[in-house]
Amino acid sequence: MRVSTTLMSQISVSAMLEQQKKLSDTQLQVSTGKRLLSPSDDPYGSTRILDLDENIGLNEQYQSNAGFAQSRMGLSEGTLQGVGVAVQRIRELMILGNNDSQTVESRAFVAEEVEQLLDQLVSLANTADSNGEYIFSGYQGKTKPFDADGVGNFSYYGDNGQRFLKVGSSTQVAVGDSGSDTFLAIKNGNGTFKTLDDANNKGSGIIDPGSISGAFVADNYKIKFIPPASGSNIDPVEYYVLDGNDTIIEPAVQVGLAEAAFLGGAFAGVVYEEGAVIAGLDELGVKVNITGSPTAAAGPPLEQDIFTIEPSNNQSLFSTVQNFIDALRGPQSTSSDLAAFHNKINRSITDIDQGIGRVLEVRARIGARMNTVDKQLEINESFTLQMKTTLSSIEDLDYAEAITRLNLQLTGLQAAQSAYAKIQNLSLFNYL
Repeated sequence: MRVSTTLMSQISVSAMLEQQKKLSDTQLQVSTGKRLLSPSDDPYGSTRILDLDENIGLNEQYQSNAGFAQSRMGLSEGTLQGVGVAVQRIRELMILGNNDSQTVESRAFVAEEVEQLLDQLVSLANTADSNGEYIFSGYQGKTKPFDADGVGNFSYYGDNGQRFLKVGSSTQVAVGDSGSDTFLAIKNGNGTFKTLDDANNKGSGIIDPGSISGAFVADNYKIKFIPPASGSNIDPVEYYVLDGNDTIIEPAVQVGLAEAAFLGGAFAGVVYEEGAVIAGLDELGVKVNITGSPTAAAGPPLEQDIFTIEPSNNQSLFSTVQNFIDALRGPQSTSSDLAAFHNKINRSITDIDQGIGRVLEVRARIGARMNTVDKQLEINESFTLQMKTTLSSIEDLDYAEAITRLNLQLTGLQAAQSAYAKIQNLSLFNYL
């Protein structure tokens, strides 16, 4: 095979260009610190890099979400802490106002302070975050959740929604609680049932909030007082107990009798003893007593002091405070007025305890979610570090190996260039 001078030159030039390309690639690797300059350098490694970059970016978004969640929940927790302080002060004022040493005037002063605290509660419930979104509006972040009409009524304009944020690939947390769940859906009474005195009571009887005795059988029970069967005014009054169908459940000997038949038959009731547990209700889950002196005048028409036990229903925290204010400003001149006042205050204390419990419950839920976010932040940081380590092992350059290779390639290129120059000077005419 004959090798021409032109072919030899082309081979030499191609070899030098290839060496220059390799040298240039190595120099670029050294300057960028990256082993892979294009997908063709390592197709599988390039695919892994894309996946890792995507996961790292997603994890960084989770971290951002977690930071926002911490901020939002921290604001909610701080707000509810303020609510708790205000509500606890209101409860102290309830105890103070319920004391018989207080006068109508001093209770009016208490009412003024409670009104200020009620305004504070409404303001706290309308707290907004740094983005101007109300934290207790549910999904309606731009809508002010609570409004008072100035006459004791409160409206809620939010919804029951609860926003969630993903803070991990399989973890999401609620970043808020609706105003409905926090301030409105609070069971009054003892949380199971509530005790009430009739507005037309004439005596000084005061019913306690009651406690649960076993399983509560939900119904509207009534305790009605009648004159003593002896007919003597010096004997204690008697009472009977009805269920929601106005059927006798106490005295035991008349159980199942209709109220009209009981009264028409002039049956004897249960002799009232101040502070004693009301008979007939304990087996239905109700343990309650009455103090003071309920009265009943013989008719017709029969005048009766009446007390009721009803299942608890939802009552807003604001309504509970407003009821207390109304009681403080209500009539307190007669013994029956004072009995009605103390009954109202007792209910208010029981209701405010339910409100305090709800605030603590919501704060506990927020605290649990904040702990979840803190733990997820640590998991995300560890995961990110692991992915970046893997990414570095794939795409980052081994500088020692690269510099050694650069020197070898540079030496090889210089040798090729020197050889090419010598070959170019070779000619047959030099030997003729």
